[in-house]
Amino acid sequence: MCLPVIRTLVALLPAVAAVAAQDASSTASASAVNPMTEKPPAAVPSATGAPSAVIPSGPLPPSQELCTSPIYCPGPLLQAVQLAGIFEDSKTFVDKATSRPESEVLDNFNKLGGGNVSNITYEEIVQFIDDNFVAEGVELVPADLGSEFVQDPEFLQGVEDEVVRDWLKQVHSYWELLARTTNSSSPSGVQCDGCVSSFIPFNESRVFVVPGGRFRELYYWDTYFVIEGLITSQLQSVVKAILENFGDLIDRLGFIPNGNRVYYQNRSQPPFFTLMIDKYIEAYNDTSLLQRFLPLLEREMSFWKNNRTIEFTSPFTNKTHNITHYDVNTSAPRPESYREDYETVEEASQSGLELNETFKAQLYSDLASGAESGSDYSAARWSKRATMNLTDMIPAQRFLNTDAQLPVDLNAILFACEQKLSAFYRINGNGTQADATRANYWAQQAQARKEAVLDVFWDPSKKFFYDFNTTLGDRAPFFTPSGYFPLWAQILPQEFVNESISIDQRRQNMQGVFSGLRYLIDRFNGTIPASLVTTGQQWDFANAWPPHTYIALEALRTLPDMLAAGPQLPAQNGTFVLIPMVNGTNQLGQSLDSLPIQPLENEPGSMINETLVGATDPNNPSVELEPANNVGNDTSSESWRDELVRQLANRYVASALCSWRATGGKLNTTDPNFQPVADSVLSANGLNASTSIGNMFEKFNASDINAAGGGGEYAVQIGFGWTNGVAIWLGGQLGVNLTRPECPPVVVQEKTMAEE
Repeated sequence: MCLPVIRTLVALLPAVAAVAAQDASSTASASAVNPMTEKPPAAVPSATGAPSAVIPSGPLPPSQELCTSPIYCPGPLLQAVQLAGIFEDSKTFVDKATSRPESEVLDNFNKLGGGNVSNITYEEIVQFIDDNFVAEGVELVPADLGSEFVQDPEFLQGVEDEVVRDWLKQVHSYWELLARTTNSSSPSGVQCDGCVSSFIPFNESRVFVVPGGRFRELYYWDTYFVIEGLITSQLQSVVKAILENFGDLIDRLGFIPNGNRVYYQNRSQPPFFTLMIDKYIEAYNDTSLLQRFLPLLEREMSFWKNNRTIEFTSPFTNKTHNITHYDVNTSAPRPESYREDYETVEEASQSGLELNETFKAQLYSDLASGAESGSDYSAARWSKRATMNLTDMIPAQRFLNTDAQLPVDLNAILFACEQKLSAFYRINGNGTQADATRANYWAQQAQARKEAVLDVFWDPSKKFFYDFNTTLGDRAPFFTPSGYFPLWAQILPQEFVNESISIDQRRQNMQGVFSGLRYLIDRFNGTIPASLVTTGQQWDFANAWPPHTYIALEALRTLPDMLAAGPQLPAQNGTFVLIPMVNGTNQLGQSLDSLPIQPLENEPGSMINETLVGATDPNNPSVELEPANNVGNDTSSESWRDELVRQLANRYVASALCSWRATGGKLNTTDPNFQPVADSVLSANGLNASTSIGNMFEKFNASDINAAGGGGEYAVQIGFGWTNGVAIWLGGQLGVNLTRPECPPVVVQEKTMAEE
């Protein structure tokens, strides 16, 4: 049996405590604030060198066409503040509004160092921030959800397990903690006439949901998964307000940026807006909003066509397709990650790279393009050298190759958008020839996109979809959950729709598509990992992300019933051997012994028996010899599809609920396995026992359901919008299948010398 591992929580819990204060340099104690219930104090700048020492300096990047603020975009002021490292998180500074008019702030900056930026001291730059800026996030205030918010939404009635139901009720209550609106006294966040802020205001003061933690604004692709939860929570007006806010951004910018900050104006994120509109119409049968949104949806699709789409000739068929990729127009560090990007590019010689200005500009673009993908970063997807350094994320980022990758998930999303746009024009109600023309146009675009996805991304031998690497001239070698997006968008290869192939063979082939997922559930304790390559990047192993679980579940749930019928294939020798293989390479892209290990509980250095993972009884193929844990309760009538759905859904609940409980979450139950974690244990692990109410993390750990994910450029974030949204959506869709997990004990961890 694959037992839950007890992983060292010390890597997680101090990070949570740090998040509570937003910055380690804050004057408030990190353990004194729970950011889910109280607004953290403003981050206080803190010199990282002697007060009289000169701050670091270096060559300035070129001026940027799409980011022009003299404060919040690349330039002398931003570079001086960010390279000084006076905030632990580079995003802190660019989220601060000025306390003086912009011109006065710039004049004050130009006086520092005797008028020479190369002579500015730490003391001067810290005082400059104190004198000219206010707290980050002042443009927003908590939003009152009013009478529409109910304590016991209807979906809870369908959740049979009382522990899961109580937990989901508490998660539902977090909408009140994450809902924001603009400050009525200063909707744009400015503090005086002439003052400025990085916040991009909406046309009206409306409610929206922030992800949580350092993410203080409206984010793009996060919100699709948030909306799934909001609809389940019966918060229609909140959903509509969010859509109107996005519409305002398209009105202003012609597209939806990564988030509504001026420093995000050069990039977007996976384009889910059309699909958000579809979710609203499906839930509420309200097509009236199409009158405003159809022209805006057209504008957004034009942005992706004109700025991110290339002609690409398939090496498999020699056909030329329009393929969309991430390719941000920038030659400078991202303002919110300025110090990290600057070090990555300007100190590339540490990794043996001598970059001229052209290659520096390309690397800055690849960094921003990785952020636009939403998967920032996956070395398995975006880097030429994925595993070059597992303890330092920067070296692999120096070999980013983002714009040379053709992402399968992005093109599947756009296919779904094109299909929905065609449908929107058919239901618009006008019945005009113009509507019919646009409906036909988008149907043709969707068909062309579908042909491209099947030609370029589908590997019929491995039975999976992969990104295409134009540098290699071939499909990417690594498995990632992005390969489930075409199936989520209901793009089916010919071998599944060709009626000349027997239905039994087509069903067996479809089980082959999901055989990798079946094995990963058998092998690991958590939900689906972002990749199977351990790189130190946050979108690689062992991190597991809510959107990936959602997409994989929907890919399964939307399969045609005739393909999803029948029992799981027998696996007498374990489920790994069921994974399709060609020329020695299987669907996962790795051999059995090269995959990450799953340690055993309380047995340091031990691991599961990899060879027989998922093995079934030779005399009864429906029975696993050592059943996987935390996969719900099986039934004799389940199809292979329904079994995988149940298992994956319950793994998500286990990851979210157990890590929530491990950080102070309390359940209203007499079940002895779910009694609160002792205050002494919480305190010893870096949490404030009096304020810890349980953390919903942005990402999980695929091999340890008690822990959050790690890695990346910032501390693990809590809140968390899409995590909550997917959990609530699961409760609404699959509540009858969800069962309380077996959570590992939470124990006091010994700190390493470095952590002390």
